Amino acid sequence: MSFQILKEIIDLVDFEICICGGWAVYFIVNEYYQKQKDTNYIGSQDIDICFSLKTMMGKTELKETNLFKMLDILEKNDYKPSLLGYKKDITFKNKEEKFTLYVDILVNSYPQSYQDIHPNSFFEVPLIENIYNDKKYQMKMSKFSKYLFIPNREMMIAMKIISLPSRKKHHKMVKDLCDLYTLIWSADNSPDKIINKIFEMLGPTPFERLKEKIDKSLMKECEYYLSEPEGSINTVISQII
Repeated sequence: MSFQILKEIIDLVDFEICICGGWAVYFIVNEYYQKQKDTNYIGSQDIDICFSLKTMMGKTELKETNLFKMLDILEKNDYKPSLLGYKKDITFKNKEEKFTLYVDILVNSYPQSYQDIHPNSFFEVPLIENIYNDKKYQMKMSKFSKYLFIPNREMMIAMKIISLPSRKKHHKMVKDLCDLYTLIWSADNSPDKIINKIFEMLGPTPFERLKEKIDKSLMKECEYYLSEPEGSINTVISQII
């Protein structure tokens, strides 16, 4: 259901947009995962959209950014502000079941003028600036939409390494570890090469925080979730931590 709504949202935009989070992972790994498992990779309950803002933007310039264009589209389509984004109650076709879809908004940083024109704050992820400023970190999704791109594999791994230790909800931590493992396992490059690149980008602190959060029970839960053999996740994750 979330995937269908993602497509509906993308169809509404006529400007560049970057999807990150679980759906970006899905786009990166699904073809390989299908071949190996004969099923689709896990999707996402939420939709994560990220934007890059310049530090010194004034109010007028800020209102003309793609971020505010996206907020306008969401509000015109009955999405209501939530804690760190927007939400909408969705009714299934049979009209007997409902669920709340969350569209989380991520930005690299906030200009000082931001709080003067919008009451809500969103996720702040400095790495987003790298994605927007360096095309090597982008994957174009032209088959899906000419306006859509996602972070590349290495950048998504970096974002998962940072996000997992900060999760407050257990199921979010499980999904992050599944994503992290699958992004590395399905890559053409060896885990060592991938992790060395990301270590150069992030430095040691995010890896130390990740190590504190991952234990055997969490890895076992992810193995069950992905139908992976016992010890398989530890083999890959130990190379990170």
